[in-house]
Amino acid sequence: MNNFLLRYGDIIKKTLLIVAVFIIFYLIIFKIIPFLMPFVVALLLSVIIDPGVNFLEKKLKVPRGLASFILLLILIGVIGSLIAISITQLIYELSSLAEISTNYANTINDIILNLVDRIRMYYISLPPNITSLIESNMQSILNYISLFAKNLATWLLNFATKLPNFFFMTLITLVATFFISKDKQLILDFIKRQIPSHWAQHAKNIQVDLLKTFFGYLRAAATIMLITFLQVSIGLAMIGFDYPFLLGLLVTIVDALPVLGSGAVMIPWALYNIIMKNYMVGIYLLILYGLVVVVRQMIEPKIVGESIGLHPLVTLLSMFIGVKLFGALGLIIGPVFVVVFKALQKAEIIPPWK
Repeated sequence: MNNFLLRYGDIIKKTLLIVAVFIIFYLIIFKIIPFLMPFVVALLLSVIIDPGVNFLEKKLKVPRGLASFILLLILIGVIGSLIAISITQLIYELSSLAEISTNYANTINDIILNLVDRIRMYYISLPPNITSLIESNMQSILNYISLFAKNLATWLLNFATKLPNFFFMTLITLVATFFISKDKQLILDFIKRQIPSHWAQHAKNIQVDLLKTFFGYLRAAATIMLITFLQVSIGLAMIGFDYPFLLGLLVTIVDALPVLGSGAVMIPWALYNIIMKNYMVGIYLLILYGLVVVVRQMIEPKIVGESIGLHPLVTLLSMFIGVKLFGALGLIIGPVFVVVFKALQKAEIIPPWK
């Protein structure tokens, strides 16, 4: 037994340490962060405004509390302005689209009525057993539609009931951001007093690495979304679609959702055009979708890897394993776990690779 421990003890210790890190990481991501989400967002916002707060405090001699309040107001104003501009542009394009939608609605209504008349003609001439089967299937479809309407109404009701809670959480987040920014040094001193002195430098190194990685990942995600938006918008404009900004934004938002991707919009759109005998438009949309997918697959591992300091192959592998273990969120969790693991190795908390 002693010989076994001498021979394999170091490997066992490292393995148990890695498993412990993985379990702690899992608990933080899926248990602690969701439970404390307003304070996590507040911490991120305080980090964003911290350089400006430091500048006002040290260069212009503004009291830190006042500086935090001013920068928080500016941040809220910038975010609110961006949202307002985006919503205004969307409303403008949607209003323009609504003006021409009446003609399309009338045309679609005529097509549906014509189709119903044709179905009725065939339906009357069918044998009774087949008509009863059709009626049964139609009743099932109506039941599904009724269930969908009921679920939609329930979702809207739940959304409405959650609005007060959303505003309450937003208020908590803003107040917490102010106090975290205002009392930054007081909070840091308290945390330092709770940990052994020789851990302080390790904690600082880990903090720097993780913050650098976090903002690098945000920059990478924004870059990928911008490239996708430009591709789709320019492609739709070249095909000849109206409102390429609105459509490009829609495809980009859907593309950012790992579960769906741009194919959830562009493939049905292309098939619809092919069915309606707009063959070239459908083919162009499929070509554009293929370009979006190819470019994304080529640039994502490289951009994300360079932004968070990982080799593209390691980034790709971590994304793959993350998706297998955690589903869609694994695309983010996988690389983040590798970065945390590297930071712990750099701080000599976990033995580095040979």
